[in-house]
Amino acid sequence: MSTRQRGAKDHRAGGEVSVFRMAPVARVITLMLAAIGAAGAAHAQQRAFSAGWMAQKNIAQGQAIATGRLPNGLPVSSLNTPSAQQQQAREQLQRSLGNLNLAAQSIAAQQAAQAAARQAALDDPSSVPDGLANGGLRVDTNSLTAGWLNAQAPVQSQGTDGRTTVTIQQTGDRAILNWETFNVGKRTTVDFKQQADWAVLNRVNDPQARPSQIQGQIKADGTVLIANRNGIVFSGSSQTDTRNLVAAAARIGDDQFKARGIYSAQESGAYTPSFTDANGKVEVQAGARINTAVPTTVTQGGGYALLLGKEVSNAGTITTPRGQVQMAAGDFFIVRPGQSTTGNQYATTRGNEVAPQFNADSAAGAVTNTGLLQAPEGDITLAGRKVMQDGVAVSTTTVDTRGTIHLLNSASDKLGSVTVTSRGLNAILLDDQNGRTALDSQRDALIADSAVQDLARRTAASGGFDNLARLDDRRDQSRIEIVSGGGVVFEGGSTTLATGGQIAVAASNGRSTVANGARLDVSGAVGVQVAMSSNNVEINIQGNEQRDAPLNRDTTLLNNSNVWIDRRKLLRVAAGVGGYDKERWYTPGGLLEVGGYLGLQGHTVGEWGAQGGSVVFAGNELVAQAGSNINLSGGTLDVQTGMIKQSWIKGADGRLYEVSSAPADVQYTGLYKGYEDAHKRWGDKTTGFFYNPLIGPQQRLE
Repeated sequence: MSTRQRGAKDHRAGGEVSVFRMAPVARVITLMLAAIGAAGAAHAQQRAFSAGWMAQKNIAQGQAIATGRLPNGLPVSSLNTPSAQQQQAREQLQRSLGNLNLAAQSIAAQQAAQAAARQAALDDPSSVPDGLANGGLRVDTNSLTAGWLNAQAPVQSQGTDGRTTVTIQQTGDRAILNWETFNVGKRTTVDFKQQADWAVLNRVNDPQARPSQIQGQIKADGTVLIANRNGIVFSGSSQTDTRNLVAAAARIGDDQFKARGIYSAQESGAYTPSFTDANGKVEVQAGARINTAVPTTVTQGGGYALLLGKEVSNAGTITTPRGQVQMAAGDFFIVRPGQSTTGNQYATTRGNEVAPQFNADSAAGAVTNTGLLQAPEGDITLAGRKVMQDGVAVSTTTVDTRGTIHLLNSASDKLGSVTVTSRGLNAILLDDQNGRTALDSQRDALIADSAVQDLARRTAASGGFDNLARLDDRRDQSRIEIVSGGGVVFEGGSTTLATGGQIAVAASNGRSTVANGARLDVSGAVGVQVAMSSNNVEINIQGNEQRDAPLNRDTTLLNNSNVWIDRRKLLRVAAGVGGYDKERWYTPGGLLEVGGYLGLQGHTVGEWGAQGGSVVFAGNELVAQAGSNINLSGGTLDVQTGMIKQSWIKGADGRLYEVSSAPADVQYTGLYKGYEDAHKRWGDKTTGFFYNPLIGPQQRLE
């Protein structure tokens, strides 16, 4: 099943709007162009874009205005949205606003719950001793398992506030530290001194097979790995601030870490797991905070938090700005880089991709989120056999970077399931508060590349990563991707929201169920503020702009004139018409072709996202129960009151013509600059101009 987007709505006018918010008269012309084939033999006899061709369009426009009927006989009023459609549009708008409000309320409630849980955990007595002590941080001295590579011995100090700091100075880019126990007390800070591109592996060899308890703070400028096969628990009082964090209740070998870090070796298309023998659980308790570093520039990527275990659960807060949150459960794990310019270009994930693997009759694979996962301009991935999204997972999309959410089973695992519970919220919101803009050409390049990568994704060998969808992907849009070898369930009360984006669900061997009260929403952005001045386009007239108006092109009297046009009045001519291979945009009279200038104006992500998105289901069955809601409606543009600039040109007939509507079959003598006080004796450079705005207004208020 595939459903596609509808156009954005201008809530002030109540009708459809294009990217250029065309005025009603321009819409009439556009409809007439669509009916060129039925307009009669006289149309066919005119050369496309000639003065006569444009004149006939203007005549047809005038007849439509005078008679109230379009060339096809329909009344002009049919262009306006009927009252029933207006009511439907209002209902869709309210539904979109309601879903956004529900998302905001869920996030606020989760943040409040996290703050309360953290305070309660801080008030509880600590069960872990602080600093370097038995039961706390204890270096492994067993001759069979000890080892300390590329780091100095830990140094303990006491602060004036009573906190204990354990400092470890790293001396090489790959440090391997073996601990008997790696437990961080509530008033302890473990500070790894390292460079941003360095990594440290903390391997725990506890002879009593106990999970590590993190109740205090861990700090590092680079990557910190904690590997304890028996499990890792981040209590509600813990806080981790690193560039990257890996918490693995699994085994990773020295050679693997030194040679490839977390990434799996690949040979002949097959991967060797980089993490093996998972035996315990990774648990992030309510109130716990895991943060990765905030990028300092727009081009810099964020960090990742990777949690691996037989079971993985989060009830705390994990935040990775422009980075990635990954929770994966299984017996062993394949990890590879996601989308990049050097490889895996067809991936839908920026960051890393992880594929849990399972032993026969394994009980591993439960991944549960009841807390708050935040990855602004980043990715959130939950991968396992039984994935339950029972909390809040939120990302954002900007003009620079899109957000993604992946809930994944192996497509071949019939025991797999993905459930978004009644309390679950998956949300990717549009963020244009930073004021950043991008050109249409940049988005067009992403769309064109998407088609290329879609084909590559469909034909590529999985190599163990059969938990990734092969459905089409628009790289300029947010994406929520759900893959299951069993079934996918959106429970009643759940919300899955990707404003102006994509929801792609693939349940290859089972059923997708959208229960009564479940909400899937890809509606367009609502209330996007657009300045009236965005309709102003400045054109420098040259022969190229007049190429289909030879009467004025050949005189060159308009050349080098800087003029303003109103982009809403432009007439679109589709690619292929008149022998041109690209679409063209003409002023209504046909005097100027200005398509090359339209791509030079920046747009916010809200403007792009107002068009709405798509929802795609693939698999054996889809059940959408009565009372479920899949929202595909367009958004709204809030056009602000402002000034429209105007330019006037002088006709040989003595009249002034506004450039946006000047006909091509009138000869012009130049740009109107006002009354001209010429001095022939001294030449044109001494001519004085006295502009009269009553004769040729330079702007108008709308």
